[in-house]
Amino acid sequence: MSVQPRRVHRALVGLLTAIVVVTMATAAAPTTETLPTRAVIVQAENVDAAAALVRAVGGDVTARYDTIGAVATRLDATAVAVLERGGNVVVTPDVALEPTDAEFPADTHSAAFDAISPGPAAAVDAGAGVAVALIDTGVNPTADLHAPRLVTGPDLSGDGDAVDRFGHGTFMAGLIAGDGTASADAAVHHRGVAPGARVVAVKVAGASGETELSTVLDAFEWVIEHSEELDIRVLSLSFGIPVPLPPVVNPLDAAAEAAWASGITVVAAAGNEGRAGVVAPGDDPWVVTVGASDVRGTADVSDDVVPDWSGRERVLGVDKPELVAPGVSVVSLRAPGSTIDVANPDARVDDAYFRGSGSSMATAMTAGAAAVLAAEHPGATPDHVKGALVDGATPIGGGRALNVHGAHAATPRRAWLQRHPNAIGLPGNRMPWAAEPWSAARWTDESWNAARWTAARWTAARWTDESWNAARWTAARWTAARWTDESWNAARWTAARWTAARWTASRWTSVTWASP
Repeated sequence: MSVQPRRVHRALVGLLTAIVVVTMATAAAPTTETLPTRAVIVQAENVDAAAALVRAVGGDVTARYDTIGAVATRLDATAVAVLERGGNVVVTPDVALEPTDAEFPADTHSAAFDAISPGPAAAVDAGAGVAVALIDTGVNPTADLHAPRLVTGPDLSGDGDAVDRFGHGTFMAGLIAGDGTASADAAVHHRGVAPGARVVAVKVAGASGETELSTVLDAFEWVIEHSEELDIRVLSLSFGIPVPLPPVVNPLDAAAEAAWASGITVVAAAGNEGRAGVVAPGDDPWVVTVGASDVRGTADVSDDVVPDWSGRERVLGVDKPELVAPGVSVVSLRAPGSTIDVANPDARVDDAYFRGSGSSMATAMTAGAAAVLAAEHPGATPDHVKGALVDGATPIGGGRALNVHGAHAATPRRAWLQRHPNAIGLPGNRMPWAAEPWSAARWTDESWNAARWTAARWTAARWTDESWNAARWTAARWTAARWTDESWNAARWTAARWTAARWTASRWTSVTWASP
Protein backbone atom coordinates (compact mmCIF):
# COMPACT_ATOMS: atom_id res chain seq x y z
CA MET A 1 0.00 0.00 0.00
CA SER A 2 1.35 3.41 -0.89
CA VAL A 3 0.57 6.81 0.52
CA GLN A 4 1.28 10.14 -1.13
CA PRO A 5 4.23 11.92 0.56
CA ARG A 6 3.09 14.54 3.03
CA ARG A 7 4.64 17.87 3.81
CA VAL A 8 6.85 17.75 6.90
CA HIS A 9 6.27 20.42 9.51
CA ARG A 10 8.74 23.28 9.37
CA ALA A 11 9.25 22.90 13.11
CA LEU A 12 9.90 19.22 12.63
CA VAL A 13 12.57 19.95 10.00
CA GLY A 14 14.30 22.20 12.49
CA LEU A 15 14.05 19.48 15.10
CA LEU A 16 15.57 16.98 12.68
CA THR A 17 18.54 19.32 12.02
CA ALA A 18 19.08 19.73 15.75
CA ILE A 19 18.99 15.98 16.25
CA VAL A 20 21.59 15.47 13.51
CA VAL A 21 23.88 18.01 15.22
CA VAL A 22 23.43 16.29 18.57
CA THR A 23 24.14 12.94 16.97
CA MET A 24 27.33 14.20 15.28
CA ALA A 25 28.54 15.77 18.51
CA THR A 26 27.94 12.53 20.33
CA ALA A 27 29.84 10.62 17.66
CA ALA A 28 32.87 12.87 18.19
CA ALA A 29 33.40 11.35 21.63
CA PRO A 30 33.62 7.60 20.94
CA THR A 31 33.02 5.16 23.75
CA THR A 32 33.37 1.42 24.11
CA GLU A 33 30.10 1.14 26.02
CA THR A 34 27.15 -0.29 24.07
CA LEU A 35 23.74 0.53 25.45
CA PRO A 36 21.00 -2.12 25.24
CA THR A 37 18.33 -1.53 22.64
CA ARG A 38 14.71 -2.56 22.50
CA ALA A 39 12.05 -2.73 19.83
CA VAL A 40 9.88 0.40 19.66
CA ILE A 41 7.26 2.12 17.50
CA VAL A 42 8.03 5.75 16.61
CA GLN A 43 5.12 8.00 15.59
CA ALA A 44 5.61 11.44 14.05
CA GLU A 45 3.74 13.80 11.73
CA ASN A 46 3.89 11.22 8.95
CA VAL A 47 5.72 8.02 8.16
CA ASP A 48 8.55 9.73 6.27
CA ALA A 49 9.18 12.11 9.14
CA ALA A 50 9.23 9.22 11.61
CA ALA A 51 11.70 7.31 9.44
CA ALA A 52 13.96 10.36 9.14
CA LEU A 53 13.97 10.89 12.90
CA VAL A 54 14.87 7.26 13.52
CA ARG A 55 17.75 7.36 11.05
CA ALA A 56 19.00 10.63 12.54
CA VAL A 57 19.59 8.92 15.89
CA GLY A 58 21.26 5.93 14.28
CA GLY A 59 18.29 3.55 14.07
CA ASP A 60 17.18 1.31 11.22
CA VAL A 61 13.56 1.25 10.06
CA THR A 62 12.27 -2.34 10.14
CA ALA A 63 8.62 -1.63 9.21
CA ARG A 64 6.52 1.32 8.03
CA TYR A 65 2.92 2.02 9.09
CA ASP A 66 1.60 4.60 6.63
CA THR A 67 -1.89 4.82 8.08
CA ILE A 68 -0.68 6.05 11.48
CA GLY A 69 2.54 7.86 10.51
CA ALA A 70 4.83 5.46 12.35
CA VAL A 71 7.78 3.10 11.90
CA ALA A 72 9.21 0.16 13.83
CA THR A 73 12.85 0.16 14.93
CA ARG A 74 15.26 -0.72 17.74
CA LEU A 75 16.68 2.12 19.85
CA ASP A 76 18.62 2.51 23.07
CA ALA A 77 17.44 4.73 25.92
CA THR A 78 19.72 7.60 24.88
CA ALA A 79 18.28 7.71 21.36
CA VAL A 80 14.77 7.64 22.77
CA ALA A 81 15.59 10.54 25.08
CA VAL A 82 16.90 12.58 22.14
CA LEU A 83 13.71 11.99 20.19
CA GLU A 84 11.47 12.79 23.12
CA ARG A 85 13.23 16.04 23.92
CA GLY A 86 12.39 17.29 20.45
CA GLY A 87 8.62 16.89 20.88
CA ASN A 88 6.01 16.01 18.25
CA VAL A 89 7.01 12.37 18.45
CA VAL A 90 5.82 9.41 20.50
CA VAL A 91 7.94 6.35 21.18
CA THR A 92 6.07 3.23 22.27
CA PRO A 93 7.75 -0.05 23.28
CA ASP A 94 6.84 -2.89 20.93
CA VAL A 95 5.15 -4.78 23.74
CA ALA A 96 4.48 -8.49 23.58
CA LEU A 97 0.96 -9.84 23.33
CA GLU A 98 0.68 -13.21 24.99
CA PRO A 99 -1.99 -15.67 26.14
CA THR A 100 -3.22 -15.78 29.72
CA ASP A 101 -3.15 -19.03 31.66
CA ALA A 102 -6.75 -20.19 31.73
CA GLU A 103 -9.05 -23.12 32.31
CA PHE A 104 -12.11 -23.95 30.28
CA PRO A 105 -15.15 -25.11 32.27
CA ALA A 106 -16.55 -28.45 31.20
CA ASP A 107 -19.91 -28.34 32.90
CA THR A 108 -22.35 -26.09 31.04
CA HIS A 109 -24.21 -25.27 27.88
CA SER A 110 -24.82 -21.68 26.80
CA ALA A 111 -27.99 -19.86 25.81
CA ALA A 112 -25.84 -17.16 24.27
CA PHE A 113 -27.45 -17.02 20.86
CA ASP A 114 -31.03 -16.70 22.07
CA ALA A 115 -29.98 -14.12 24.68
CA ILE A 116 -28.91 -11.59 22.03
CA SER A 117 -32.46 -11.50 20.57
CA PRO A 118 -31.45 -12.25 16.98
CA GLY A 119 -34.91 -11.78 15.46
CA PRO A 120 -34.47 -11.65 11.65
CA ALA A 121 -30.75 -12.26 12.19
CA ALA A 122 -31.57 -15.92 12.78
CA ALA A 123 -31.71 -16.38 9.00
CA VAL A 124 -29.16 -18.81 7.61
CA ASP A 125 -27.77 -16.11 5.30
CA ALA A 126 -27.56 -13.33 7.89
CA GLY A 127 -24.54 -11.19 7.13
CA ALA A 128 -24.29 -12.30 3.49
CA GLY A 129 -22.19 -10.00 1.34
CA VAL A 130 -20.14 -8.70 4.25
CA ALA A 131 -16.68 -9.79 5.41
CA VAL A 132 -15.42 -9.61 8.99
CA ALA A 133 -11.66 -9.33 9.39
CA LEU A 134 -10.36 -11.25 12.41
CA ILE A 135 -6.88 -10.37 13.66
CA ASP A 136 -6.06 -13.37 15.82
CA THR A 137 -4.19 -16.69 15.87
CA GLY A 138 -5.49 -17.93 12.53
CA VAL A 139 -8.64 -19.92 11.70
CA ASN A 140 -8.81 -23.60 10.82
CA PRO A 141 -11.39 -24.75 8.26
CA THR A 142 -14.23 -26.72 9.87
CA ALA A 143 -17.58 -28.15 8.85
CA ASP A 144 -19.19 -24.95 10.18
CA LEU A 145 -16.83 -22.49 8.49
CA HIS A 146 -14.72 -23.13 5.41
CA ALA A 147 -13.97 -21.67 1.97
CA PRO A 148 -15.41 -19.65 0.35
CA ARG A 149 -16.79 -18.12 3.57
CA LEU A 150 -13.40 -18.51 5.23
CA VAL A 151 -10.83 -16.31 3.49
CA THR A 152 -7.19 -16.88 4.37
CA GLY A 153 -5.37 -13.60 4.81
CA PRO A 154 -1.66 -13.18 5.49
CA ASP A 155 0.31 -15.13 8.07
CA LEU A 156 2.30 -12.52 9.99
CA SER A 157 3.27 -14.90 12.80
CA GLY A 158 6.28 -16.43 11.07
CA ASP A 159 4.72 -19.92 10.96
CA GLY A 160 4.46 -19.78 7.18
CA ASP A 161 0.86 -21.00 7.05
CA ALA A 162 -2.67 -20.14 8.17
CA VAL A 163 -3.03 -22.97 10.72
CA ASP A 164 -4.45 -21.98 14.10
CA ARG A 165 -2.06 -23.77 16.43
CA PHE A 166 -3.22 -21.88 19.50
CA GLY A 167 -6.98 -22.35 19.09
CA HIS A 168 -8.22 -18.86 19.94
CA GLY A 169 -8.93 -17.56 16.44
CA THR A 170 -10.94 -20.60 15.35
CA PHE A 171 -13.14 -20.23 18.43
CA MET A 172 -13.79 -16.54 17.69
CA ALA A 173 -14.49 -17.19 14.01
CA GLY A 174 -17.19 -19.69 14.96
CA LEU A 175 -18.97 -17.11 17.12
CA ILE A 176 -18.85 -14.61 14.27
CA ALA A 177 -19.97 -16.78 11.36
CA GLY A 178 -20.14 -20.52 12.12
CA ASP A 179 -23.25 -22.04 10.50
CA GLY A 180 -23.81 -24.90 12.98
CA THR A 181 -23.41 -27.72 10.45
CA ALA A 182 -21.67 -30.04 12.92
CA SER A 183 -24.49 -29.66 15.46
CA ALA A 184 -27.44 -29.60 13.05
CA ASP A 185 -28.85 -32.84 14.46
CA ALA A 186 -27.77 -32.30 18.06
CA ALA A 187 -29.94 -31.35 21.02
CA VAL A 188 -28.11 -28.02 21.24
CA HIS A 189 -27.35 -26.19 18.01
CA HIS A 190 -24.16 -24.12 18.03
CA ARG A 191 -23.75 -21.40 15.43
CA GLY A 192 -22.44 -17.89 15.03
CA VAL A 193 -24.34 -14.64 14.80
CA ALA A 194 -23.71 -14.01 11.08
CA PRO A 195 -23.63 -17.42 9.35
CA GLY A 196 -23.89 -15.81 5.91
CA ALA A 197 -20.85 -13.56 6.39
CA ARG A 198 -17.28 -14.27 5.40
CA VAL A 199 -14.39 -14.29 7.87
CA VAL A 200 -11.03 -12.94 6.68
CA ALA A 201 -8.43 -14.51 8.96
CA VAL A 202 -5.27 -12.48 9.59
CA LYS A 203 -2.86 -14.58 11.63
CA VAL A 204 -0.54 -12.76 14.05
CA ALA A 205 0.44 -15.52 16.51
CA GLY A 206 1.50 -19.16 16.50
CA ALA A 207 1.18 -22.04 18.96
CA SER A 208 2.25 -19.96 21.98
CA GLY A 209 -0.34 -17.28 21.24
CA GLU A 210 2.38 -14.64 21.53
CA THR A 211 2.85 -11.72 19.16
CA GLU A 212 4.02 -8.11 19.24
CA LEU A 213 2.46 -4.70 18.81
CA SER A 214 4.38 -4.18 15.55
CA THR A 215 2.90 -7.39 14.11
CA VAL A 216 -0.62 -6.28 15.03
CA LEU A 217 0.02 -2.92 13.36
CA ASP A 218 1.09 -4.80 10.22
CA ALA A 219 -2.22 -6.66 10.36
CA PHE A 220 -4.18 -3.40 10.57
CA GLU A 221 -2.32 -2.06 7.53
CA TRP A 222 -3.22 -5.17 5.53
CA VAL A 223 -6.89 -5.08 6.53
CA ILE A 224 -7.26 -1.41 5.61
CA GLU A 225 -5.49 -1.87 2.30
CA HIS A 226 -7.70 -4.81 1.28
CA SER A 227 -10.99 -3.61 2.81
CA GLU A 228 -12.69 -2.59 -0.44
CA GLU A 229 -11.36 -5.55 -2.42
CA LEU A 230 -12.70 -8.06 0.14
CA ASP A 231 -15.79 -6.11 1.29
CA ILE A 232 -14.46 -5.91 4.83
CA ARG A 233 -17.01 -3.89 6.82
CA VAL A 234 -16.18 -5.15 10.32
CA LEU A 235 -12.94 -5.80 12.22
CA SER A 236 -13.02 -8.05 15.30
CA LEU A 237 -10.28 -7.62 17.92
CA SER A 238 -10.37 -10.09 20.81
CA PHE A 239 -7.15 -8.90 22.39
CA GLY A 240 -5.87 -5.91 24.29
CA ILE A 241 -2.63 -4.17 25.14
CA PRO A 242 -2.29 -2.10 28.34
CA VAL A 243 -0.13 0.61 26.73
CA PRO A 244 0.18 3.47 29.27
CA LEU A 245 -0.61 6.20 26.76
CA PRO A 246 -3.83 8.14 26.24
CA PRO A 247 -5.78 7.00 23.15
CA VAL A 248 -4.95 10.16 21.17
CA VAL A 249 -1.25 9.17 21.07
CA ASN A 250 -1.50 5.38 21.26
CA PRO A 251 -0.37 3.69 17.99
CA LEU A 252 -2.84 0.83 18.43
CA ASP A 253 -5.73 3.25 18.90
CA ALA A 254 -4.51 5.23 15.89
CA ALA A 255 -4.61 2.05 13.79
CA ALA A 256 -8.15 1.32 14.98
CA GLU A 257 -9.24 4.85 14.05
CA ALA A 258 -7.60 4.53 10.63
CA ALA A 259 -9.71 1.42 10.05
CA TRP A 260 -12.82 3.28 11.26
CA ALA A 261 -12.09 6.16 8.89
CA SER A 262 -11.78 3.58 6.09
CA GLY A 263 -15.39 2.50 6.66
CA ILE A 264 -14.69 -0.49 8.89
CA THR A 265 -16.67 -0.90 12.12
CA VAL A 266 -14.05 -1.86 14.71
CA VAL A 267 -15.28 -4.09 17.55
CA ALA A 268 -12.77 -4.42 20.39
CA ALA A 269 -12.67 -6.26 23.72
CA ALA A 270 -12.88 -4.42 27.03
CA GLY A 271 -10.55 -6.96 28.61
CA ASN A 272 -10.92 -8.97 31.79
CA GLU A 273 -9.41 -6.70 34.44
CA GLY A 274 -12.64 -5.36 35.92
CA ARG A 275 -12.41 -1.85 37.32
CA ALA A 276 -8.66 -1.81 36.69
CA GLY A 277 -9.58 -0.51 33.26
CA VAL A 278 -10.12 -1.22 29.59
CA VAL A 279 -7.28 -2.33 27.33
CA ALA A 280 -6.27 -0.73 24.00
CA PRO A 281 -7.74 -0.39 21.45
CA GLY A 282 -10.97 -0.91 23.41
CA ASP A 283 -10.14 2.31 25.25
CA ASP A 284 -10.54 4.32 22.04
CA PRO A 285 -13.73 6.42 22.15
CA TRP A 286 -14.56 5.83 18.46
CA VAL A 287 -14.70 2.02 18.42
CA VAL A 288 -17.37 -0.36 19.72
CA THR A 289 -16.02 -1.76 22.98
CA VAL A 290 -17.57 -4.93 24.37
CA GLY A 291 -17.59 -6.44 27.84
CA ALA A 292 -18.91 -9.82 28.95
CA SER A 293 -22.29 -10.73 30.37
CA ASP A 294 -23.41 -13.86 32.20
CA VAL A 295 -26.74 -15.00 30.72
CA ARG A 296 -27.14 -17.64 33.46
CA GLY A 297 -28.27 -20.27 31.02
CA THR A 298 -31.46 -18.53 29.91
CA ALA A 299 -32.56 -16.53 26.89
CA ASP A 300 -34.31 -14.06 29.21
CA VAL A 301 -31.95 -11.11 29.74
CA SER A 302 -33.76 -9.96 32.88
CA ASP A 303 -31.54 -12.22 34.98
CA ASP A 304 -28.29 -11.34 33.18
CA VAL A 305 -25.41 -9.78 35.07
CA VAL A 306 -21.99 -8.38 34.22
CA PRO A 307 -19.20 -10.38 35.90
CA ASP A 308 -16.84 -8.44 38.15
CA TRP A 309 -13.89 -9.35 35.92
CA SER A 310 -15.30 -7.71 32.78
CA GLY A 311 -13.27 -4.55 32.06
CA ARG A 312 -14.80 -1.11 32.58
CA GLU A 313 -13.51 2.46 32.57
CA ARG A 314 -14.40 6.05 31.63
CA VAL A 315 -12.07 7.24 28.86
CA LEU A 316 -12.09 10.80 27.43
CA GLY A 317 -15.61 11.29 28.77
CA VAL A 318 -16.91 8.01 27.29
CA ASP A 319 -18.07 5.10 29.43
CA LYS A 320 -16.45 1.89 28.22
CA PRO A 321 -17.63 -0.64 27.27
CA GLU A 322 -20.68 0.58 25.36
CA LEU A 323 -22.10 -2.95 25.19
CA VAL A 324 -21.92 -6.31 26.89
CA ALA A 325 -22.61 -9.64 25.21
CA PRO A 326 -22.58 -13.28 26.31
CA GLY A 327 -19.10 -14.12 27.53
CA VAL A 328 -19.58 -16.85 30.12
CA SER A 329 -19.31 -20.52 29.16
CA VAL A 330 -19.93 -19.80 25.48
CA VAL A 331 -19.66 -22.69 23.00
CA SER A 332 -17.88 -22.33 19.65
CA LEU A 333 -15.54 -24.08 17.24
CA ARG A 334 -12.76 -26.31 18.47
CA ALA A 335 -9.27 -26.46 16.92
CA PRO A 336 -8.24 -30.08 17.62
CA GLY A 337 -4.62 -30.43 18.69
CA SER A 338 -4.16 -26.71 19.36
CA THR A 339 -2.53 -25.39 22.51
CA ILE A 340 -5.85 -24.52 24.15
CA ASP A 341 -7.44 -27.81 23.08
CA VAL A 342 -4.64 -29.94 24.52
CA ALA A 343 -4.46 -27.94 27.74
CA ASN A 344 -8.22 -28.03 28.40
CA PRO A 345 -9.66 -31.41 27.35
CA ASP A 346 -12.63 -31.05 29.71
CA ALA A 347 -13.79 -27.99 27.75
CA ARG A 348 -14.50 -30.04 24.63
CA VAL A 349 -18.13 -30.29 23.56
CA ASP A 350 -18.58 -33.36 21.38
CA ASP A 351 -15.94 -33.49 18.64
CA ALA A 352 -16.41 -30.15 16.93
CA TYR A 353 -16.90 -27.59 19.70
CA PHE A 354 -15.28 -26.06 22.75
CA ARG A 355 -16.39 -23.95 25.69
CA GLY A 356 -14.83 -20.83 27.21
CA SER A 357 -15.44 -17.48 28.90
CA GLY A 358 -14.11 -13.96 28.51
CA SER A 359 -14.65 -10.65 26.78
CA SER A 360 -13.09 -12.24 23.67
CA MET A 361 -16.26 -14.23 23.16
CA ALA A 362 -18.51 -11.23 23.72
CA THR A 363 -16.48 -9.26 21.18
CA ALA A 364 -16.73 -11.91 18.48
CA MET A 365 -20.51 -12.20 18.93
CA THR A 366 -20.88 -8.42 18.65
CA ALA A 367 -18.69 -8.39 15.53
CA GLY A 368 -21.11 -10.90 14.03
CA ALA A 369 -24.01 -8.61 14.96
CA ALA A 370 -22.23 -5.67 13.30
CA ALA A 371 -21.87 -7.76 10.14
CA VAL A 372 -25.61 -8.49 10.15
CA LEU A 373 -26.36 -4.77 10.45
CA ALA A 374 -23.86 -3.87 7.71
CA ALA A 375 -25.51 -6.39 5.38
CA GLU A 376 -29.02 -5.14 6.16
CA HIS A 377 -28.01 -1.47 5.98
CA PRO A 378 -25.42 -1.18 3.19
CA GLY A 379 -25.39 2.61 3.39
CA ALA A 380 -24.41 2.69 7.03
CA THR A 381 -21.16 4.23 8.21
CA PRO A 382 -19.37 2.76 11.24
CA ASP A 383 -20.94 5.57 13.29
CA HIS A 384 -24.39 4.36 12.17
CA VAL A 385 -23.62 0.78 13.14
CA LYS A 386 -22.28 1.76 16.55
CA GLY A 387 -25.20 4.10 17.21
CA ALA A 388 -27.72 1.41 16.33
CA LEU A 389 -26.00 -1.22 18.47
CA VAL A 390 -26.01 1.10 21.48
CA ASP A 391 -29.56 2.43 20.98
CA GLY A 392 -30.93 -1.07 20.37
CA ALA A 393 -29.28 -2.63 23.43
CA THR A 394 -31.24 -3.87 26.42
CA PRO A 395 -30.38 -2.38 29.84
CA ILE A 396 -29.27 -4.98 32.39
CA GLY A 397 -27.57 -4.78 35.74
CA GLY A 398 -24.17 -3.24 35.09
CA GLY A 399 -24.43 -2.57 31.36
CA ARG A 400 -26.35 -2.62 28.09
CA ALA A 401 -26.80 -6.05 26.55
CA LEU A 402 -26.46 -6.71 22.82
CA ASN A 403 -29.86 -6.95 21.12
CA VAL A 404 -29.49 -7.60 17.39
CA HIS A 405 -33.15 -7.16 16.54
CA GLY A 406 -33.30 -3.94 18.57
CA ALA A 407 -30.28 -2.58 16.70
CA HIS A 408 -31.76 -3.52 13.33
CA ALA A 409 -34.97 -1.63 14.17
CA ALA A 410 -33.22 1.41 15.70
CA THR A 411 -34.24 4.85 14.46
CA PRO A 412 -31.24 6.84 13.21
CA ARG A 413 -30.36 9.92 15.21
CA ARG A 414 -27.99 12.76 14.51
CA ALA A 415 -26.30 11.90 17.83
CA TRP A 416 -24.93 8.75 16.16
CA LEU A 417 -22.42 11.01 14.41
CA GLN A 418 -19.43 10.83 16.74
CA ARG A 419 -17.14 13.68 17.76
CA HIS A 420 -14.06 12.67 19.71
CA PRO A 421 -10.38 13.61 19.78
CA ASN A 422 -8.52 11.83 16.98
CA ALA A 423 -5.33 9.81 17.16
CA ILE A 424 -4.87 9.99 13.38
CA GLY A 425 -4.96 13.74 12.92
CA LEU A 426 -8.22 14.13 11.01
CA PRO A 427 -9.27 17.79 11.07
CA GLY A 428 -12.01 18.91 13.39
CA ASN A 429 -12.09 15.71 15.45
CA ARG A 430 -14.33 14.14 12.80
CA MET A 431 -14.41 11.12 10.56
CA PRO A 432 -14.57 11.68 6.76
CA TRP A 433 -18.34 11.26 6.44
CA ALA A 434 -18.86 14.03 9.01
CA ALA A 435 -17.91 16.57 6.33
CA GLU A 436 -21.15 15.74 4.55
CA PRO A 437 -24.62 16.73 5.76
CA TRP A 438 -26.10 14.28 8.24
CA SER A 439 -28.14 11.65 6.40
CA ALA A 440 -30.46 9.28 8.19
CA ALA A 441 -31.13 7.75 4.78
CA ARG A 442 -27.80 5.94 4.90
CA TRP A 443 -29.34 3.65 7.46
CA THR A 444 -31.98 2.55 4.96
CA ASP A 445 -30.86 3.55 1.48
CA GLU A 446 -27.99 3.27 -0.89
CA SER A 447 -24.37 2.43 -0.26
CA TRP A 448 -21.79 5.10 0.56
CA ASN A 449 -18.81 3.81 -1.37
CA ALA A 450 -17.70 7.33 -2.24
CA ALA A 451 -17.26 8.07 1.45
CA ARG A 452 -15.09 5.04 2.16
CA TRP A 453 -11.55 6.13 2.76
CA THR A 454 -8.47 4.02 2.28
CA ALA A 455 -4.97 5.06 3.20
CA ALA A 456 -4.22 5.61 -0.49
CA ARG A 457 -6.85 8.36 -0.62
CA TRP A 458 -5.48 10.33 2.24
CA THR A 459 -3.78 13.55 1.24
CA ALA A 460 -1.42 16.03 2.78
CA ALA A 461 -4.48 17.95 3.97
CA ARG A 462 -4.80 15.31 6.67
CA TRP A 463 -1.77 16.86 8.33
CA THR A 464 -2.40 20.58 7.90
CA ASP A 465 -1.07 23.13 10.34
CA GLU A 466 -4.60 23.66 11.60
CA SER A 467 -5.18 20.01 12.50
CA TRP A 468 -1.75 19.34 13.95
CA ASN A 469 -1.04 20.68 17.40
CA ALA A 470 2.10 19.99 19.40
CA ALA A 471 0.00 20.07 22.56
CA ARG A 472 -1.62 16.88 21.31
CA TRP A 473 1.53 15.02 22.35
CA THR A 474 1.98 16.65 25.74
CA ALA A 475 0.38 13.85 27.73
CA ALA A 476 2.75 11.35 26.18
CA ARG A 477 6.05 12.90 27.24
CA TRP A 478 8.46 10.10 27.93
CA THR A 479 9.87 9.53 31.39
CA ALA A 480 12.60 7.21 32.57
CA ALA A 481 9.99 5.09 34.33
CA ARG A 482 8.25 4.41 31.04
CA TRP A 483 11.44 2.88 29.69
CA THR A 484 11.51 0.22 32.42
CA ASP A 485 10.04 -3.19 31.77
CA GLU A 486 7.87 -2.86 34.87
CA SER A 487 5.83 -0.16 33.15
CA TRP A 488 4.95 -2.25 30.12
CA ASN A 489 2.94 -5.36 30.77
CA ALA A 490 2.53 -7.96 28.06
CA ALA A 491 -0.89 -7.79 26.49
CA ARG A 492 -3.28 -10.70 26.58
CA TRP A 493 -5.94 -12.36 24.51
CA THR A 494 -9.10 -11.35 26.28
CA ALA A 495 -10.56 -14.82 26.59
CA ALA A 496 -8.86 -14.89 29.94
CA ARG A 497 -10.85 -15.29 33.13
CA TRP A 498 -11.84 -18.88 32.58
CA THR A 499 -12.01 -21.00 35.71
CA ALA A 500 -13.90 -24.22 36.14
CA ALA A 501 -14.68 -23.37 39.75
CA ARG A 502 -16.61 -20.25 38.78
CA TRP A 503 -19.25 -21.83 36.58
CA THR A 504 -21.01 -24.81 38.17
CA ALA A 505 -23.46 -27.14 36.49
CA SER A 506 -26.09 -26.35 39.11
CA ARG A 507 -26.42 -22.85 37.68
CA TRP A 508 -27.23 -23.96 34.18
CA THR A 509 -29.75 -25.95 32.19
CA SER A 510 -29.43 -27.23 28.66
CA VAL A 511 -31.10 -24.88 26.23
CA THR A 512 -31.82 -25.41 22.55
CA TRP A 513 -32.80 -23.03 19.80
CA ALA A 514 -34.63 -23.85 16.64
CA SER A 515 -32.69 -24.06 13.43
CA PRO A 516 -34.23 -21.69 10.89
